[in-house]
Amino acid sequence: MILRLNMRLALLATLGALTLTACGPLNENSVAKGAATALQTRFAGGDAAAPAPVAPVLTRAQVDAAPGNFLVMNAYGGSLVAALAQGGSNGDRITWLSPQGLSVTTQNGVMVATRGFPRDLMAADVNGVMQALIASGGTTTRVHEVLSDTDQVQTQSFTCTLASQGRETIGILGRQIPTERFGEACRSDMLAFDNKYWIDDTGVMVRSLQAIAPDSGYIQLDRP
Repeated sequence: MILRLNMRLALLATLGALTLTACGPLNENSVAKGAATALQTRFAGGDAAAPAPVAPVLTRAQVDAAPGNFLVMNAYGGSLVAALAQGGSNGDRITWLSPQGLSVTTQNGVMVATRGFPRDLMAADVNGVMQALIASGGTTTRVHEVLSDTDQVQTQSFTCTLASQGRETIGILGRQIPTERFGEACRSDMLAFDNKYWIDDTGVMVRSLQAIAPDSGYIQLDRP
């Protein structure tokens, strides 16, 4: 218990000034706020690529002392690795906070908002994505909200196809986890991105590689 409290307090202390309020129609039930610019081009580098391996920022002992309370984020191709602590929740949405002032909000593991990146995802409706994952695949629509250059909320809709990419055993903090990997290919008139999700045999998303926005690229989220 002492380890759990000390770890969470250390991660959250530097984030005390971070305001978590709503912004935009899709974000009425979210717990994060910030600013971003409009999505205008395809994500740099095309398809998602796994970040480079890096030294862990958490230990297995720390995670086991507070199971479910942490994520490990790998951004910018491995140049930024951070432990994220659970900072708040609203229904099935959880906001995870980093000591660097970054935050990621997820809905059952699928990212629905970010704050603190060069370009942020302001809010997202991913209910169709969740349904397709439950059904082990399918075609659906996801909706993103971003800010224009004049700070107006703009909505973008994507057609997304999800499909299983087979079984894969992955390693997270020294533990080997059998999973099923899913690929999500999303397209609009202006933007294209490809996400990946690793779901364990209990139905928990233990790893994902998800697009934020142009200039921010992809982030890998591990749930140890």
